This record gives sequence, structure tokens and C-alpha cells, in this order.
Amino acid sequence: MDTDRKILIVDDDPIIIVELSSTLKDLGDIYVATSGESAIATAKDIVPDIILLDIGLPDIDGFNVLTEISNNERLRHINVIIVTAHGEFDNHLKSLSIGAVDFISKPVNRQLLEKKICSILINRTHITNTVKIKSQTQLEQLNNQFMNLLSMLTEAVIITDTQGQIKLANDYSKSLFGYKELSDKNINLIIPAEQLTHQNRVDELTDQKDFTPIFRHMDLIKHNGQVIDVEVGISLHKNEMGYLFLYVIRDRFEKKLTQARLLKAALYDPLTGAYSREALEVDLDKTYGKKSNKACYVGCLLDVDRFNELNAVYGHSHCNKLLRDITNELRKLLEKLPLRLYRVGGDLFIIKSIQPIEKVNYAATKEAIQHAFSMLLKNVSQQLEHKLSISGVMSFFSTDILKSGAMLPMLEDAIKNCKLKGNSGELIFVENTNYSRTIKVAELAQSMLSGLNYDTLSVVFQPKVNAANEVDSAEALLRWHSTNPSPLNLLDFIGVAESTGVIINIGYFVLDQVCDMLNAIRQSQPNFDKKISVNLSIRQLADPTLVDTFNAICQRHAVPCKQIIFEITESVMAENIKVLTTVIHDLKTAGFGIAIDDFGTGQSNLSYISQLHLDELKIDKSFIDQITSEDGQYPIVDTVINMAKAMKLTVVAEGVESLSQANYLRAKSCDLIQGYYFYKPMPRDEWLKLVTDGS
Repeated sequence: MDTDRKILIVDDDPIIIVELSSTLKDLGDIYVATSGESAIATAKDIVPDIILLDIGLPDIDGFNVLTEISNNERLRHINVIIVTAHGEFDNHLKSLSIGAVDFISKPVNRQLLEKKICSILINRTHITNTVKIKSQTQLEQLNNQFMNLLSMLTEAVIITDTQGQIKLANDYSKSLFGYKELSDKNINLIIPAEQLTHQNRVDELTDQKDFTPIFRHMDLIKHNGQVIDVEVGISLHKNEMGYLFLYVIRDRFEKKLTQARLLKAALYDPLTGAYSREALEVDLDKTYGKKSNKACYVGCLLDVDRFNELNAVYGHSHCNKLLRDITNELRKLLEKLPLRLYRVGGDLFIIKSIQPIEKVNYAATKEAIQHAFSMLLKNVSQQLEHKLSISGVMSFFSTDILKSGAMLPMLEDAIKNCKLKGNSGELIFVENTNYSRTIKVAELAQSMLSGLNYDTLSVVFQPKVNAANEVDSAEALLRWHSTNPSPLNLLDFIGVAESTGVIINIGYFVLDQVCDMLNAIRQSQPNFDKKISVNLSIRQLADPTLVDTFNAICQRHAVPCKQIIFEITESVMAENIKVLTTVIHDLKTAGFGIAIDDFGTGQSNLSYISQLHLDELKIDKSFIDQITSEDGQYPIVDTVINMAKAMKLTVVAEGVESLSQANYLRAKSCDLIQGYYFYKPMPRDEWLKLVTDGS
């Protein structure tokens, strides 16, 4: 870096500050101001060579700053370049007429900016890294007692005797304070005497052997009169020559530059160089632009399809290159558009507009992003040994949504729904993202994890009837009664319970309610033996304490295990057969019954059905709905019933809603029928009345 050159960046956007600082870091000392007033004050203080000035500042605008600089005798020679997103012609003309030397629109073309800065500074002398070289030479001459200490320091290092006479000063010290030489001078040349009271206590310190370092925050004066903000560490050391004071002085501005470098590391993704998720959060926290109801920001989420499979087949190195290729292509395609690219997850990218977009420009923006998406797939796929598939969703978001941080979860929810509908491999524009539903799902998940309110849950019972229209058994069904108005339904509740794992405890709650009901009936009818079916989820089946807990619940209520039939959907059974084999065996050993639910909707393998020793087979409602006449031909239903009979399974038809359906099933010897035609799910009291009347 050229330490004689000073470049002042005036902008209130931390991402722009990091971006410009990164581009210009090798051209001079970087100074930063985030408001118009601080820009003027800093310019008067350091008199920079170049100012990169934004127009839109939080207090006074850039035009006022430019006017102030142009009217100041000491500052009017400074080269000012306007760097702004407000690229209208009038702004350009006004900037040049006030005194700016150039005008650059955001997003900034780094190469163009660097060329312009270099051309302005071309006549200035470049300084070399002599300070570092000389410092290294002096470090080699120091006593071994100080070698390790000084080798770890990049700050100004000065060694004095107890009277303050400077014995050694590294080159950085001279550069920092602006002196050609400091050796043989007194330390009070750069540190005021009133700050050197420790020199008067040398005898006391040495007698007490108290060498505790002193740390102070000071404003020191350079040779040119400039005040600099520093941190000073003072420590006392002894060698063969006697006692010496070691001063380590750190320029707090350099410390801020280090913090800026750390900020850059946080704001940029290390693998791809795209902006990071943290940068997106910073950007969303500082939502700026026109406050218009007609203006929104565009947000687009891209997700590489089957990325885990690509990792497994091609390896991490290949997939890391793939992510870099995607980033590079998107940068090229979006280079001239006011959009930013962020990598927010392993294979997730966000594209967001820098400024709000007026409604009249919606179509053009959508078309530009769609074109970039198409070209991305084409260009990157040509570089690969396989076809690339990327799914994406895009929408427009108000300022309030961006400030709330809801844009990303809304896009994630939208892309999930699109994939569930089979829209993988394409970019879909979502007209209205369901913000309230996204928030409600998140709130429900947090509520469940904090502690489920069982008062909002109940169990209802839907009877199953036999060929004589008698109630044979029933299925226990969960009901959820939300305490607040909510767009969520029972399926949403079950889905959240599955994802959080709370479904395990809910399953125990349902069985406990069922057994409590059975116990109440058995108090008056000891021989009551009607069976109750209870649904099991995959998360429950993964619980290692499942069978023991079920046994304990039945024993607590004095209910025989044989009165409980657990229903497992065919799709869960087909996908988890290895896990289920052991669990089902243990449940059967304990005396519970097992039914396969929704039969015909999964990918059944008849061999495993026979191996699992099931008790019931339930025909899915979708097949029952096809029965429109008791004289019709429904070969799938016939085949399922015949197969179940051959395997000696009880056949249950669910979702029966008409007499013709009931008559057809009875004619085919279906054992049990369940559906609205006979009974809707009923509360416990109605169920008890139904099965105990006449007893």
C-alpha cells in the first residue's frame, strides 16, 4: 500500500465501503466517513488525495459536501469522484458543474474504478516497503530478550532509558510520527511530559519489582501537527545495561482497518467470492431507497437440484468448482444490472436488487433474471460432464418484509412448495408469497419445542362397521384446536410435529387417551373387546423406547394390548422396511395388532407384506372413490380384497361415502367399512354412548 496517498470513501452502506476498500487497498491509505458532516471534518483533518463520494447520505447530501470542499481553499484541489446508485443524467451534470472530476454509477465496475484512480494518481511517487525491511534489520540487532516480543508486533516500537532518551525506534515509529530520525531524541518529543509520570517512579518500581505494563489511550501529535488517536503500552525491562522502557504504540485507525478486513472476511463467501449470508443480513438491516408503495425489491432464490447426489458421485472438489462456476457465470450475467449475488447456503444463492424497483419496471426485471437463469444453465452445463439442474423462485418484496428478515424464509418456503408440485429445474415467479403462513409455521415450531399445550389436542373416534352394519371397531384420530386464528390446519400441525420430533410425545398422548377411554368402558363392561386403531409415524417408529412405552401405557390403564391396532402407511412401510421389521416384530410379540394403511398408494412389495405378519389391510380412499355403481367393474379393488383374503388379513375400506360403494364392497366380501356414509369421527362422549347403549 502507498502510505503517502490518502483515499477517503464517503458512503453509509457497509457493503459498498468494504467493496471499495478491497478494490483500492493497494493504492493508498483508506479513510472512511459515513455521513456528510464527518466527510467534511475528515477531509479537513487528513486532506486526502481523492474522495469517493456518495450522493445519498443520512444527514446532508453529497452535493452539499462537494460544494463545501470546492469552496475550501485547502480542499479545493482534492479530486472528487461521485460513486452513487442515483445515475440520472441531471445528477451527473450537477456533480461535474460543482467540482467533481468524474461520476461512476453503482454497482461499481471494479476495473474501471481502479483505472480511473490510477490515472489520477499517476504523477505521485510510489513508496516501497522499506519500513518493513528496515524494521526487520533493526529487529535482528535487538537483544534476544526483546526479539520474540518485537517479532510479533506490527506497531510502533520505541525503547528508551529511564530518563526517556530514545535508544531504538523502528521505522514504523518514524513513519507514524513523521520524523526522519528518533534515536537520541527524548520520548517527550512525541508523548507529552505530563503523560510520562512513570519515569519519576523508576526507583519505586524497581524496588518493588512491580513491572506491571501500563496501557493508555492517548491523542499524540505528529511532526506536522496532526493529532492521531493511539493506544500506548508501556512496560519496564532490565538487561545488562540497566532498566529500559518499552513503548508499543498502535494507531487506532490501523486497528479499524484490521476490523474492516475482518468485516470483509465475514461479508464475502470464502469459496465463491460472492456476498455471504451475513452480508445479506447487513443489507436487509439497512434497507434504503425510495419510500413508495409502488416500489419493491426483487428477491430470487436459486437451489442446485440433487446437490448431495452430485457430491456423492463427483466428489467435493468437483462440486466446489461447480459452485464457483455458477458464481462466476452469474456475476457476468448480472454485471450490468443493479443486482447483488449472495451465497446463503451450501448450494443456495440469493439474487436481490440494490434499490427498489418501480412497478413499471417489474416485467423488465423479471425478464432479465429469467434470461440470466437460462444462460446460466446453458453455459455451466457446457463446462460439465453432466447436465446441470437448478430450481429457482422469484418474487417482489416490500421494504417492510425486507426489514423484518422474512424474505429468505419466504423464498425457501416457496421453493419447497414448487418442488412438491414437481416444478424442479425451472425458475418460477411467485406472485404472492404466503408471509403469514411462513411466520405461523415458525411460531408453531418454536411453541412446540418450548412445550406442547395438550389442552389444544383431543382424540375423536370413527367407527368401522361389519357386514351386519354393526359397529365392530374404530379408528382414533387426532384433532388440533388452535388457540389463535391461524391459516394452519391439522396437516400443517402434524407436519411441524414430525419435523420437530414432538410427534413422538403426541403419539403417546393419543394412545393414553384411547386406553383411558377403553378403561372407562371396561369398568361397566369387563368383556368389551372392540379394537381401536391408532396411527404411527416414521418418527415414532425410530424411537427406541416405543414398544416399552406403549406397553406401560396399556398396563397403567389395564387395557389388553390386543385391543390396540397400530396403522402404518404403505409408503412409510415400503421406504423403511428394514427398520420396521424389528419394530413390528416387537409390537406383535407384545400383543399389538398391525395394519397397513392407504394400501395401493405406495410401492408395495408383496413379499415383505407376507413376512411382516400383518393383521389388517386398509384400501386407500382414492380407489373407493372410483366406485360409482354397485354393478360396476373395479378390478383394482377386487384384486386387493382377494389378495388380502388369500393372506388371511382383515380387509378395511376407508372413505366410504355412498350406499353403492358400501353394497359393492359387501358383495366382494370386504370385512369392515369405515366412512361418512355410516359415521363421521365423533368425540369421546358420543363414541361411549354409541358402544354402551343397550349394554
